[in-house]
Amino acid sequence: MNKNELIKEVSIQSKLTQKDCKQCLEALKEVMKKTLRSGDEVCVSGFGRFFLKHYEKRNAFNPQTGQINTLEERFLPVFKVSSVFKTKI
Repeated sequence: MNKNELIKEVSIQSKLTQKDCKQCLEALKEVMKKTLRSGDEVCVSGFGRFFLKHYEKRNAFNPQTGQINTLEERFLPVFKVSSVFKTKI
């Protein structure tokens, strides 16, 4: 399911216009980005949680060139599914 299909389905389920659903989705994305950037996590009870995972600096091997590159320390967003949601699927 892509973004447009998601917006259509949410529009049908909520009886809101597709324009309203698209605005809600965009607002949700912005709030989540702002929250994660501040170091907090986003928990949706019964669905899951979004958080940043820390990865240390490390060396990585490129098999095409045979070179060893250094990957810098970084934080990446991660989603962990709630056990309630997992059992319903």
